[in-house]
Amino acid sequence: MNIVSIGAHQDDIELNCLGTLVKYQQQGGHTFTNVVISNGDKGAQYDPRTPYAEIARIREGEATAVAHGLGGRYVCMGQSDEYIRDTDEARNWVIDVLREAKADLVFAPPPVDYNTDHMVTSQIAFHAVMLAAVKTIFTAHDPLPKTPPLYYMDAVTGLEWQPTHYVDITGVFERKCELIRLHKSQMANMQTSGGWDLVKYSQVVGAFRGIQCGVEYAEGFKPALAWPRVHAGNFLP
Repeated sequence: MNIVSIGAHQDDIELNCLGTLVKYQQQGGHTFTNVVISNGDKGAQYDPRTPYAEIARIREGEATAVAHGLGGRYVCMGQSDEYIRDTDEARNWVIDVLREAKADLVFAPPPVDYNTDHMVTSQIAFHAVMLAAVKTIFTAHDPLPKTPPLYYMDAVTGLEWQPTHYVDITGVFERKCELIRLHKSQMANMQTSGGWDLVKYSQVVGAFRGIQCGVEYAEGFKPALAWPRVHAGNFLP
């Protein structure tokens, strides 16, 4: 499958979906496109003196390294961090990325989360997934033959969001942590702003979702139950 994962910020996909992507990678035969809407330029609370352009450059490098670790690619729209907007241009940009990737499966943030950047990104993804197959929406690439299924990732810390589907990531958990550590800036940033780093977060939330489904570590998902995004069959590894 051609798998497209969409996040608001450069570590969103990694926190909530990376173990699942590693499992797909181990299956072989899949392609990966990691899409981020914001430029991440507000992500230096550990050192507020860092210029916006510099932290954006650092975060782009970190997210690119993770995508390359999956054998995939990273693309960024570059909207202002913490000020993401759902515009015609944003929808068309995501539509064209989905078309270029020939997306068979899409992951996106849930419609309810702690940060409006996440919720707006969810809204953009929800609409773009459908419009990517609409023949009267014109972008640089041809429309998809059909709307791909859309699965929502977990909310940050699991609040106000209950998954319906789980992926056992126990066997790939160490690889997930290895790739997450490539986000050196955000390991420091989240320690400053949240009191935990990305690996500790993955351990706690992964174990929390794991205990819900009887495994050591899991990632949780919920399909978008809206026509024509619903497809028969199971797309999760």
